[in-house]
Amino acid sequence: MTHLPDVPDLATDRDAIHYDEWNEKLKTVFGLWKPDIPTSADFSAEVSHHTLGNFEVVRCVCDPCGATRHGREIAADDQETLALQLVLSGQERFTIDSNSYALGPGDLLVWNTTRPMSFEVTERLQKISVLMPLSRLRSWLPGSWHSIESKYSRGSTTATMLNSLIQTMEPEFFSGNLNNSEALTEAMIGTLVSSLGVVRGAGECQKQQMLERIKRFIDENLSIPELSPGYIAAAHRISLRHLHSLFEAAGQTALQYVIHQRLLRCQRELSNPSMAQRTITDIALSWGFQHSTHFSRRFKTEFGITPHEFRHESNSVTLK
Repeated sequence: MTHLPDVPDLATDRDAIHYDEWNEKLKTVFGLWKPDIPTSADFSAEVSHHTLGNFEVVRCVCDPCGATRHGREIAADDQETLALQLVLSGQERFTIDSNSYALGPGDLLVWNTTRPMSFEVTERLQKISVLMPLSRLRSWLPGSWHSIESKYSRGSTTATMLNSLIQTMEPEFFSGNLNNSEALTEAMIGTLVSSLGVVRGAGECQKQQMLERIKRFIDENLSIPELSPGYIAAAHRISLRHLHSLFEAAGQTALQYVIHQRLLRCQRELSNPSMAQRTITDIALSWGFQHSTHFSRRFKTEFGITPHEFRHESNSVTLK
């Protein structure tokens, strides 16, 4: 069995915790998850994590447990994160969309917070996870980031290269000897991309930069009802066809992005007690939706619940 190296507590947030504490730690470190019922009353876990800028390393040991992450949890997170997870010992089953992966010692899992997921730890697990902004992978692979494999088995080129890098980097990072988060991110993602044999061209970088600019423009103008693909293309002096090609490489359309971001803004306001006096229709219209019926239908499709039901549940939780 591989053991995690001892690291000075000065550089970590390290606790031996029970199930309820584990759930809170899970949300703090990995984003929002809905936990399963614990399989044992004697559940225990230990989590250590150290953050530098947008680069974070998490060491975790935990008893059998599980959790899911679907539309509501995904929408509530305000950051899109890429994770490289290296299993040191134990067994875990991880499901992304409808694909299930059995993970054991030496296996590497690549996942991101934009996809529906669940996990089940079936044997006391020990792992290291490296968390970085998903946007950095998109900049390396703008046309194919969403289609790379999730699991890389022990002994594969990708697992071997990243296993070596992660385990070499991890104790130095926790001890504070590595202090350039941008370089660490590039090293991790560069190693991943290199192991896959993918070459990033200058043209792809330019396209990704353009896409990021357009997304920022959209985010700043969501309240404008006329914010259509044609409006966006004209504002950036590009053809509608070019706009479609930029978003197609990211796995969605420009209109889908606009609607998703508007729904996220509405969801946050519906869960905000200070917005309780505003009607659902007023909130929807303020974020660019032109019809309350269309908004309600879109909201339920995205989150599996109506706006009225979501507001009621959110207020109930707040009151408790």
